[in-house]
Amino acid sequence: MTVLQELIGDQSLVVWIVLGAIGFLLTWKGANVIESTTSKISDHFGVSQAVQGGLIVAAATSFPELAIIVISVLVLGDFGVGAGALIGTAVFNILVIPAAVAITSGDTETTRGIVYRDAIFYVVAVLGLFGVIALGVLGTDGRELARITPQMGVGLLVLYGVYVILLAGGKSGASDLKRTESTNVPKQVGLFAAGLAVVLVGVESMVTMTVQISDALDAPSFLVSVTVLSVLSSFPDLLVGVKMGKAGDKRAAVANVFGTNTFNLVAALPIGVILAGGVSIGFLTSVPLMLFLFYTTLVVVVLAATDFELTTEEGYVLLAMYVLFLGWMTTEALGITALLTESTLRTIVG
Repeated sequence: MTVLQELIGDQSLVVWIVLGAIGFLLTWKGANVIESTTSKISDHFGVSQAVQGGLIVAAATSFPELAIIVISVLVLGDFGVGAGALIGTAVFNILVIPAAVAITSGDTETTRGIVYRDAIFYVVAVLGLFGVIALGVLGTDGRELARITPQMGVGLLVLYGVYVILLAGGKSGASDLKRTESTNVPKQVGLFAAGLAVVLVGVESMVTMTVQISDALDAPSFLVSVTVLSVLSSFPDLLVGVKMGKAGDKRAAVANVFGTNTFNLVAALPIGVILAGGVSIGFLTSVPLMLFLFYTTLVVVVLAATDFELTTEEGYVLLAMYVLFLGWMTTEALGITALLTESTLRTIVG
């Protein structure tokens, strides 16, 4: 039971949806404050554009996802809610944000650094998570559950540490920003802390709404999180990407996508695993989803590497892929389809 449920007790689904919508607005506002303050502090200390876009801003805009995984583990006691939100967010970010930037701002140029560093390392992160899930099966009696230990979570955090080192030591496709005016750092730190608090309150409301929708539909909370919660938590990232694109910084918008997803999969999710003292997840459900994430990532990487550009037409293709994914997850949650089953897995592995 979440804190909000304990405070106001049983309510109708309409009330929970309204509270979830309010939580979304709070999360949106808080995430904007976090992104703004971290950018100003980074500029004050002369942090490079590459590190800002791929690491600092990516981590800042990913705080809603980190909050979701922490609340789902420590408050709700249901790792599936957080894991579903993170996987759904990864699919949303990799498909919708580059598509939105290309559609709203025109053809989007990429760079060799984005493709051969950020994108390729993100593929490595997806494969690393996939490998951890596969290894988790060895600690169980069958294939239906995968046990992920805190030690495995630490291993994924080490992988993120490698990404940080590569990013901090690499070259950026854009020139570094020089400090042009003094920033009131204590004030920005205070605003940053306030933004974190607002996001926590908003995420609590959205998580509660997700649980209530899951109960009302008699659907797995994991699948509801993949659809509803992931879209709501990813919306601030979408706005940041579109804003960057319209400001003429399309490449940074794309780089931020890979940085955000890398943080979510090999930093935020392992933190949840460690806090929970280890988790068990549905192997037969996670494999098709991870395969979908892997192959959609490959599509984006190939498109980005082709002439180092994402065209407007390719943006519409990526958007259509996400619509198909959302439709698939919705039919799974409603019980209309049952593709996430053992028979599907047997077909995949032959």
